[in-house]
Amino acid sequence: MNKKKEKEPTEIQQVTQTVDSVNTDKVVYENDTLSLSIIDSIEFFKAKALSRTPSKKDTIPYISDFTTVREMLRGEVTFGGWNDNFKVDSNIIGESIAFIRFNNGDTINPNYLKYSWDAGFVRYYPSERILLMEGGHTSDFSIDLENRLPDVELVGNPSYIVGSPSGQYRLNGWFPGQECSEYFIQKKDGKRYVLLARLPLSISDYGFDLCTLIDVFWKTDKELYFRNHFFGDVEDERLHFFKVLIK
Repeated sequence: MNKKKEKEPTEIQQVTQTVDSVNTDKVVYENDTLSLSIIDSIEFFKAKALSRTPSKKDTIPYISDFTTVREMLRGEVTFGGWNDNFKVDSNIIGESIAFIRFNNGDTINPNYLKYSWDAGFVRYYPSERILLMEGGHTSDFSIDLENRLPDVELVGNPSYIVGSPSGQYRLNGWFPGQECSEYFIQKKDGKRYVLLARLPLSISDYGFDLCTLIDVFWKTDKELYFRNHFFGDVEDERLHFFKVLIK
């Protein structure tokens, strides 16, 4: 079965690489929905002092015991193991998905999709009704059972979520199996969250300018701040302080 690797962006208490102040508030990306700026350390820490995001972000409750989750989702999600024909068989014990019957009666059989889900169970988030799975290279795969959405690029990984003060917006993200994660902003629409905008992977000639976001906080519902981090704390010209303004 898949080995679960801790890949979620966790709170980093100290970053050994010192990020120099760039003494600027430079817009590096903009569209109809948001603008992304590089800011200096003074502006960043002033905003952090006024932040309305709790200093210790709330953790969305989850269940990681597979047996418990299998019973909770019985009749909705059927799990199984891989057979000799490279299909997930519900008659074989395993933590992969063999069949889904959503609450409105719609069904999905991953074995007959163009790409079957080669992913094993990781966690279930009951309040979000999100089933988090792990695929190759420890990549994330997730399913929003409530909204019948099997798409990690829209559902994300709940461990990445940081909500704005009123909960109108939230930062979300997921790990695609390479070094850097991908991030997007969601907006509340009734009882669910929908995609508002994606943060760009590249804002310079380097590519993958945003890798792992740390020190994430919201100053207001429309002002999001974070620092960019790369593994190994190596010197990198992409290590900056950032501000996102939602229009």
